[in-house]
Amino acid sequence: MLALVYKSEKKILMNDIIFKKAPHNPPPLFVPDAIYMLTAFVYDRKPLIVSSKRKRDWTTAFQNAAEIHGWQIIAWVVLHNHYHAIVKSPDNVDSLSKFVGSYHKYTARLWNNEDNAAGRKVWWNYWDTCIRAESDYLARLRYVFWNPVKHALAGVPEEYEFSNYLEFLSKWHGGFDYSSATEVDDVPE
Repeated sequence: MLALVYKSEKKILMNDIIFKKAPHNPPPLFVPDAIYMLTAFVYDRKPLIVSSKRKRDWTTAFQNAAEIHGWQIIAWVVLHNHYHAIVKSPDNVDSLSKFVGSYHKYTARLWNNEDNAAGRKVWWNYWDTCIRAESDYLARLRYVFWNPVKHALAGVPEEYEFSNYLEFLSKWHGGFDYSSATEVDDVPE
């Protein structure tokens, strides 16, 4: 049995696994060197990311934040009012909120300045899921890359410019087979 060590009022450490306390929410599980799916929406699901420029802004901010905070990007897609990403955590799992917060704050400030909307809330919350099985990993990859098709922004994933699908395929040896991937039904949409 793992021994609990109370490090502060907000965190409970169990060896390398960290549970963060959050009022009114179950504690999220963070594991070093693990794969996560992230999803976030624009506040009130407003279409603030419709333009190509804003999608590029988000992409650049996301990639820079991943490099700064040590997260490895596996898959991502950004749409008109939300994004999905699959990332691999560094050894310092305490950095997830800092990682997400950094590109959320950057894009919020940038877009609020562009729209003359100082103080406007841009991002709602983000959801993270620790992926623990290969079947779950494949299903979530399929979900991320087919999301533009689901939202009628493209006929096939290859047609959608604002994801790393083509880059992912170029690195995936032997092609990517979705046939064994099951539907994902627990992602906020």
